[in-house]
Amino acid sequence: MSESRGVSTTLGYALTLSITAVLVTGLLIAGTDFVADRQENVIREELTVIGQQVASDLARVDRLVLAADSSGSALTATTRQTFPERVAGSGYQMTLDPVGEQLVLTSTDPEVRITVGVTNRTDLRESTVDGGVVGVAYNGTSDALEVRDA
Repeated sequence: MSESRGVSTTLGYALTLSITAVLVTGLLIAGTDFVADRQENVIREELTVIGQQVASDLARVDRLVLAADSSGSALTATTRQTFPERVAGSGYQMTLDPVGEQLVLTSTDPEVRITVGVTNRTDLRESTVDGGVVGVAYNGTSDALEVRDA
C-alpha cells in the first residue's frame, strides 16, 4: 500500500510539471506573436505621422517656389525638421518617388512599408534619407524638390 502512494505522488508531480511547461510555452509563443504584431502597428503609425509631416514640408516649399516663380525671382528654399532616428526600435528610410508622386517610408526590422501621397506642382527628384534631421530642399538650378540629410 505505501509503494502505490509513492508512485502516485511522483507521477502527479511529473504530470503537473509537464502540464505547466506546456501552458507556459503556449503563453510565451502567443505573447511573442502579440508583441510582434503590436510593434508592427506602432511602426506603421509612427511612419505615417512622419511621412505626413514631410509631405507637409514638401507642400510648403512647393508653395514658396510657385510664389517665387510668379514674382520672377530665383529661389533656393530649405526646411529642416527633426524626427526620431528609430521608430519602435527599428531604423527607417524615406524615399521621395517622383514617378508615383509619393513618399515611401520603410523600416528595417521588422520591415514595414507605408506610402504617403505628395501634392505638388514643382518637379520632384528621387532622393533617399534616413530618419533624424530631414530637410526638404529646392534649388533653382536643379528645379526640383528633394529630401536630404539636414
